[in-house]
Amino acid sequence: MEHGLDFSRFNFDKIFSAVVATESLKRNQTRPLRSEVQEIAIAKHSDNQLGYCGDSEHGRDFYGKENNLYYESKAMDGLFQKTTGKTASITLKNFRGKCLGMPEKTFDYMLLWDTKTLTAGIASWDACVKNMKIKDAVIDIRIDQSDIEFIVRNHPRPEAEDFGAKLLTLIEECV
Repeated sequence: MEHGLDFSRFNFDKIFSAVVATESLKRNQTRPLRSEVQEIAIAKHSDNQLGYCGDSEHGRDFYGKENNLYYESKAMDGLFQKTTGKTASITLKNFRGKCLGMPEKTFDYMLLWDTKTLTAGIASWDACVKNMKIKDAVIDIRIDQSDIEFIVRNHPRPEAEDFGAKLLTLIEECV
């Protein structure tokens, strides 16, 4: 796979520390913050291979600093299912209204993070849209695991401080 990243340079201990630290941020109000913290950690601990786009780019989370490729990141508990041979369903696009059909290609590769098993992989755009389902305003995908290059499997669970508790303390100090 020509994804343009050298995963031996990634610090998965630090990345998965951010995943563990943000486990308390799973409620609807804090889920976007959890994603942002994890994505910032991925970029920071990629050995300067990834730049974080965040909300400044539509449909992508990272740009390759050493190549001209774009990357999306999706994370969830139980992403890599054991019995189906596919990932769990991933929302690729929510049009929040009328579906406009096939989505515009906004990334080259998707980084996939199973936050329960601390397993990560990468898949191409074509692999992502191969099993695409359009239902109303939502485009869901399920990626064949045979199309995923697994980067790390069952990483040892790192120790991490609870980000949610620290955030609550910060809020209480500021209000």
